[in-house]
Amino acid sequence: MLRRYYYKGTEMRNKQHIIYMVATVMVLFMMVGCGHPTDNEQLVAVDSLLAQNRGEEAIQMLQMLNTSSFNHHDQAYQVLLTTQANFACNIAATSDSDINEAARYFQAHGDKEKHARALLYQGCVNKQLGHLDKAIANLRQAEDVAADDDVKNRAMAKMMIGELYQSQVVGAKTVGAEKYREALELFRQIDDKHHQIICLSELGGLYRINKEKQDSAMNYINAAIDLAKQEIEPQAVVANLFSRAEYRAARGDYQGAKDDAVEAISWSGSQKIHPRIHYTAASAFLHLGRIDSARYYLNQAPAMTTTADSIMYFQLQADMARHDNNLEKAINCLTLTHHLADSLTLSSMNDRLMEVEKKYDNQKAELENALLNSRLKGTLLALTLLVLAAGALAFLLWRYRNRLKMQQAEYELMKSDLDQSITSLEQMQTMLSERESSKQQSDELKGIVDSQIQVVHQLLQWSYECNETTFAKRFNKLMTMRGPDEVGTSYWDNLQALANELYDNVLVKAQEAADGTLRDDEINMIALQCHGFSRTVIMMCMHYTNLRTVSNKKTQIAHKLGANTLDEFLQPYLKRKTDITD
Repeated sequence: MLRRYYYKGTEMRNKQHIIYMVATVMVLFMMVGCGHPTDNEQLVAVDSLLAQNRGEEAIQMLQMLNTSSFNHHDQAYQVLLTTQANFACNIAATSDSDINEAARYFQAHGDKEKHARALLYQGCVNKQLGHLDKAIANLRQAEDVAADDDVKNRAMAKMMIGELYQSQVVGAKTVGAEKYREALELFRQIDDKHHQIICLSELGGLYRINKEKQDSAMNYINAAIDLAKQEIEPQAVVANLFSRAEYRAARGDYQGAKDDAVEAISWSGSQKIHPRIHYTAASAFLHLGRIDSARYYLNQAPAMTTTADSIMYFQLQADMARHDNNLEKAINCLTLTHHLADSLTLSSMNDRLMEVEKKYDNQKAELENALLNSRLKGTLLALTLLVLAAGALAFLLWRYRNRLKMQQAEYELMKSDLDQSITSLEQMQTMLSERESSKQQSDELKGIVDSQIQVVHQLLQWSYECNETTFAKRFNKLMTMRGPDEVGTSYWDNLQALANELYDNVLVKAQEAADGTLRDDEINMIALQCHGFSRTVIMMCMHYTNLRTVSNKKTQIAHKLGANTLDEFLQPYLKRKTDITD
């Protein structure tokens, strides 16, 4: 309430004071009524380019902006658009600090649309940085924030979650397919055909690897081709025609594979396409007995860009040489193919090693910072804990001594278990060498077992040459070696593939029994259990500190599977072990 002043000559000043206060209140109401700050026109133009999938033009326009006069809102908007444009153009992120700040700003100011979009690209950045848990949390939150009338961002969140799960290990692909289907329905609601094509293409690719759903895969791929042709998106047409050509070739429909590959090439126009499309066409013509057409498409193929291209090229040359009865050339090409395949494997392992070392360096820096903070706090606490230090130290020394004894016993048992693992894997190798049917699959399994034997041999060598600490460090690095694309020939990938092959897809069925709730480490533990590894080996492989943890984890997994024990769940699969000597 306004105070009144009754001094002589102050009446006019009181009126002016009231006028000023009323004006101030009106300005405040205007500011509240205006809602969100007005968007910068230049940034709106960039946003429009991104909505039209013109990412490169958007980046060029962002680089030309004069940001010196940008307010906080404009700065947050610019960060969001820059992150979105970089993602559209496959430019990797190096930090998440800017997009995190932008997301906080839009959340604080109640801008739900931009907040949801910022969360989407927070997820994208965290995925690129390898923080998959954070990425999933960001995308789930974006899905919730955009739950009302923001159909576009809700659909984008579901599609990105599907993409994230699609790249993960056993079981996660089921969740990925579900999210793609949900996103597809939302994109149909808003008539966004570009993203409909993406969802259809990805669903086709996901279902192609499932023999029971390959008909559904073709329905999705056919729908993607029709829609891409309707919208005149040559890149999508080419990609899906190539996918259908590979599918038909795998099923022996070489006429259909030839037609799809040739049509894909005709749709490519001036755009750069993968040489393997030409190789697929050449292979189909070769199986149809049209050797001249096969040579034509092989010679017209673009230059090889990867080792995988070279492997397919020389394999095709070997097939042609066999067709011409030129056995010497066929053998030379096959030998070269094997050498290239070996080099590709070695290169993949080196890439994984560099990735592990990079992550180790980052973790080391974070650990050093944490240690500095810890030492400072420890110095302050030492004054109050000095009386208890002697007793605590004696207790810790006693515990440490007992733990060393336990670790030494487990370490010796680990050596014995590794010797037994070598024997078991060599028996698998012998059985695989006797297998005559499905030669390609048998060769792949031989490679997996060979890889397992090399891993265990390496562990044995380290266990005798290194002290316990050095052995543990090397062991952990070898077990966790993995590339940026999360696929390849890592120890865990081979172990899972071997378990699925020998025990009737036990890991896939376990994930289905658990409704997709099994984590990566739980899938790995089931694989180790299938192969008969002891609790000590499982403890070392899973980086646990004691055997009791192994038992607890098995109990937790059994609960998710709806079984009394993990052994009870696995027993039917172990009895139905695939007879690899058939």
